Amino acid sequence: MEPPEDVLGCPVPIARFVARTPLAVVALQHVVAYPGGCSFIVHLSVRRGSLDFATWQSIDVTLTGGYPGTTETDLRFRVSQGSVVEVGGGASYDDRRYRGDRQLWVSPLPAGPFEFSVEWRKVGLARTATTIDGQAISEAAARAEPYWPTPPRPPKP
Repeated sequence: MEPPEDVLGCPVPIARFVARTPLAVVALQHVVAYPGGCSFIVHLSVRRGSLDFATWQSIDVTLTGGYPGTTETDLRFRVSQGSVVEVGGGASYDDRRYRGDRQLWVSPLPAGPFEFSVEWRKVGLARTATTIDGQAISEAAARAEPYWPTPPRPPKP
């Protein structure tokens, strides 16, 4: 479950904060629409603030892929229609700040308005949601194009 490798998806500008706390920001930059689903590009930023060293270390490890499983306090994304799967991302961090991007795959393609939510209790973020225009995403998906045209079928004998 990930974006197709041979289709040029069509972007849908969203540019909104999904959640903001004194320590963390989660922002949805844009969506790239494909015929079978859509890719969400999510930006994350965390500042250490008053977090103790052990908690800060666990955030670094969890977000950089070194953690052997998720806990109830880890970063979680949800959608009210279909499913969401993390398919990529990157990050940079030091002892005061974390900045990262996540690529999420949402499928099937939404037909109408739906809710996208994030929860990250480790940094004080309760479940927070925003409504996304699924129709705009579906319309953009219709404009996605395959990299190569389908070859013509040979004539029947």
